[in-house]
Amino acid sequence: MDRHALNRLGHHIVSRRVALGYRNRTDFADSLQFTVRTLSDIENGVRRASPGTYAMLENKLGWAPGSVDTILAGGEPRELVVKLPREPGPRYQTSPSDALARASTEELLLELRRRIVRPHDRQSPGWDDWGDDGLEPHGSWVERG
Repeated sequence: MDRHALNRLGHHIVSRRVALGYRNRTDFADSLQFTVRTLSDIENGVRRASPGTYAMLENKLGWAPGSVDTILAGGEPRELVVKLPREPGPRYQTSPSDALARASTEELLLELRRRIVRPHDRQSPGWDDWGDDGLEPHGSWVERG
């Protein structure tokens, strides 16, 4: 393995480590359960590590598997793309909230009032100061003559 390729790999590892918020080598080595010496040797291009060590580095750095080999061959690392499970789409073209969004506040309040007041209460005198037709659905008071 040529020294230039190992130095190039070390440079990529340091750059990515710092970008992930690990400003010092010790914290990063601890998070990987590596010795500081092992990480230092890899970052400085002193020696090649085992495939397992590289796999752990790729995972921690958020690189796709095989990125270390790609860097050593002169390429660039690929970031790992995690596909999260997607929620199933709506079963209906419109949701109940669409109808609520289109209704005016007064229409909603009138519907709520209609549902709260029981039908037999409506028949008793004085159940509502407005009477049976106090407000029209679009906001104007009913003229009483």
